Amino acid sequence: MFNIFISFLGIIVLFSVFNALSVHLFNKGVQKEIIQYNRLMLKNTAERYQTHFERIKTLLFDTYTDEKIVAFNRQLQVKGESDIEYWKASEMLKELRSEAYNPMFYLNNLIVYFDSHSFIVEKEGTVEADMFFSRFYVSPDYPFAYWKEQFGRTGNYKLHPQKTFTVSTLNSSASHELIPFSFRMPSSNYQVIALLDARMLQEAFYGTEDNRQFMILQKDGSLLYRSSTELSAANIPAFENGSGYGLSRGYYYFVEKDTEGNLTYVTAVPYANIASRVRNASLTLLLVFAVSIVIGLLASLYFSRKINRPVKQMVTSILQRDPVELRSPIREFDLIHRNIHELMREKEAVHKELLDKRSLLTSFGYINKLKSITSDINEWKDIAVMDESFFIVLFQLHFKLQPVADSEMKTERMAYYIQEYISLVLSERLPSSHTFQIENNQILSLIRSKEIPEALDETLTRLKTILDRDKAYFLVTIAISPVYDRSAQFNDAYREVLEMAQQARPMDESQVIRERRSVPAQLVFTVPQEQELYANLQAGNRQLFCVAFMERMLDQMDKKEASIQQLRQLAEGVIARVAKILEPYGADADSSLQRRQSALMQECCTLEQFKQFYGQLFHAAAAVIQTKKEEQDPTVSFVMDYVENKFADDASLDLLADKLNLSSAYLSVYIKEKTGANFSEHINAVRIRKAKELLSATDLSVQEISARIGYRNVTSFIRMFKKMTGIPPGEFRKNRVIESEKPDREP
Repeated sequence: MFNIFISFLGIIVLFSVFNALSVHLFNKGVQKEIIQYNRLMLKNTAERYQTHFERIKTLLFDTYTDEKIVAFNRQLQVKGESDIEYWKASEMLKELRSEAYNPMFYLNNLIVYFDSHSFIVEKEGTVEADMFFSRFYVSPDYPFAYWKEQFGRTGNYKLHPQKTFTVSTLNSSASHELIPFSFRMPSSNYQVIALLDARMLQEAFYGTEDNRQFMILQKDGSLLYRSSTELSAANIPAFENGSGYGLSRGYYYFVEKDTEGNLTYVTAVPYANIASRVRNASLTLLLVFAVSIVIGLLASLYFSRKINRPVKQMVTSILQRDPVELRSPIREFDLIHRNIHELMREKEAVHKELLDKRSLLTSFGYINKLKSITSDINEWKDIAVMDESFFIVLFQLHFKLQPVADSEMKTERMAYYIQEYISLVLSERLPSSHTFQIENNQILSLIRSKEIPEALDETLTRLKTILDRDKAYFLVTIAISPVYDRSAQFNDAYREVLEMAQQARPMDESQVIRERRSVPAQLVFTVPQEQELYANLQAGNRQLFCVAFMERMLDQMDKKEASIQQLRQLAEGVIARVAKILEPYGADADSSLQRRQSALMQECCTLEQFKQFYGQLFHAAAAVIQTKKEEQDPTVSFVMDYVENKFADDASLDLLADKLNLSSAYLSVYIKEKTGANFSEHINAVRIRKAKELLSATDLSVQEISARIGYRNVTSFIRMFKKMTGIPPGEFRKNRVIESEKPDREP
């Protein structure tokens, strides 16, 4: 349970790290979004103000060019004071009231100021200009004189900075923040003035948030309007790279210009405002994060307990092999539990079945897989349950390594093709046959039959003819077993055909062996023959004696119809003895020479090839001896030759010293210094080696062997043999007999 909980906890930690990173990135994103939001709002405000100012311009121009106003102005300029029809001002008054009270214009008043006669028409009526600006719309910054001076300016439209006006009526008086917007034509007698309500404009186009500051700057940088006296144009910082916003003295300033570039709109947002929004968003996310962690921990603990209990019950049930009823709210666990116990029962049933049929399926099916040999295990199962008579045919392949290597095809691939072809031919004539590859060089055909059919001889003859076409690459020995009654005798049948295949004759063609034959006993050298052979080999008489001697022995074995297996056993013995002779000469006289010569010998298939092999073997050995003789110490060589050839005589160090005209003491030290062993150790080593060979290959008694190898006292021989081998001669012979009785291969 603890491990499951830790796993859930690890997942929660990963999600927590991800969430924390998300909060961090979100905070940065929120701040950017707030800045972007303020810039967008300011841009919309600037567009609205600009649109409204354009609308007021149109209003001023339309009012200025109104026919009634133009006619009244002409009357003031042409007629005398007594002739002026002031009552016509009432017609203008209706138009002015209609526009002044239009909510779309956000006007406090709309005024037509006539310079001559200092006469004003506004929404409430007519009044003298001096009285209007001194009693009804009073502002220290915009007295009567200021507006009088406006008749002398050159421009048409002019926005005047926002100022505080005290607006008085008959019943009340109030202060208003107004932005005057005037229009007149050059040399004109009158001008039209629109008094814009600055607060209403801000509420309509900007908003009423108290903590934001709003300013409008004119082209020369002077203030046209500001929402609060806390900030002025001097507080606005310089903006780098035209970013449009910047931070200065605790405020974020945002700037936007209108399309004509005459007005600049500025918003000042307290930094604390943006930070507060970011902080609120962070706190909300952290609260959600904390709640998620708590819920995750509780859910992890709950599900850990819920999952751990059924899993623990299943594991305990498997370990104890005791099916128990599992009750879990998770249906999948019940399904897994049932399937596991079904698999356990099936496993036990299969295991029991394998134990019952171990004679075939275990012995061959598994070995077949281990050896990576292509075969079908289902066919082995058929054999395992087979309960009828059968016989087997063994195809023993002998590859000629050098031709195969030249063909660039691997022996495993060749064996596979041969097996497929044999299977095809046999299945055509003998449908009850099954052909398998037992070893890389062995193919086995099992045929179900109570007797060997006549079609088998014809089929094998056909196979032999076809296989002999490739005898340059391989030879095949075909052995046919007797008929056996039941599948349990398969091991006996396989051992039988193996022994029959070993009776093949030395011939350069495929052979079919249908029954056992008597083979001669294995030939061994007598002690005089062996001494004479090795003496001539060391003397360099390889052609005069050694080769001729082996050819005579091969001819004798061929007359007795010795098998190729016997010829190879003889050759292995000769190779081992030659290698032993060459040991004192170093260089090639080691196991590598024995391996090379054994590989060459395995290529021999005929009597003539064996004769050629012995010729090159003795030639190579004589060459080594001759070369080393030219390099070696003549005294040591004489001693080694003497020991190897005279070990059975009454050899002594004194006799050898007399032959060399040396003192025995000096010769003993000399031999020890040059060879690392003294004279007695050399002669005992040769005698014990020869004793091993006689114990293994002959039936001579221990006493007879002791006498043949030079010991006059059998007790001394036994003591020396045990000292050098660890066991007495009798036990050594017994072990060799047991080993020779074991089958060469286990099926």
